[in-house]
Amino acid sequence: HKFSLQTKRGKRKGGAADEAAKAARKSAAALAPEETFYEGPPAITETIVPTVSILTVVGIIPAAAAWARQAWVRYKITTRRVRVTSGVGGKDMAEIVYPDIIELRTAKRLFGDGDLVAFLRDGAKFEMRNIPDFDNTIEFILKQVDKDVAAEYRQKGDVTNP
Repeated sequence: HKFSLQTKRGKRKGGAADEAAKAARKSAAALAPEETFYEGPPAITETIVPTVSILTVVGIIPAAAAWARQAWVRYKITTRRVRVTSGVGGKDMAEIVYPDIIELRTAKRLFGDGDLVAFLRDGAKFEMRNIPDFDNTIEFILKQVDKDVAAEYRQKGDVTNP
């Protein structure tokens, strides 16, 4: 058997310099450490009204639901992704990366908290309720998402500001 070494003919598009620049950008993004902006439960303020409503018999159920969310739901917002773990022992986990977000909508609540719904490329919705320190959190998220998504949100994304 004969083995022959053949060289490829022709040029690659962009040349070696373009590939080197592309590889450098990719490795810089991959090597940048993931920084956590927030990690913890939903805002505690969601429990105030339900807890006070325990004075009525009907209020026991909403109070129990609000305190269960405090005990079992955890948010983690980083420079690369948003993760929500829930369930007893954190068994359920949902995670999105910022490039998958095509639209954001929010609603502010009392005491500086708010809700966020992210619409994803695959048609799914990702919801977060009672995000603490909402204004700072949404600004952080807007810096991570695509510029077009952020621009559209600033124009019409907050449903409490028509």
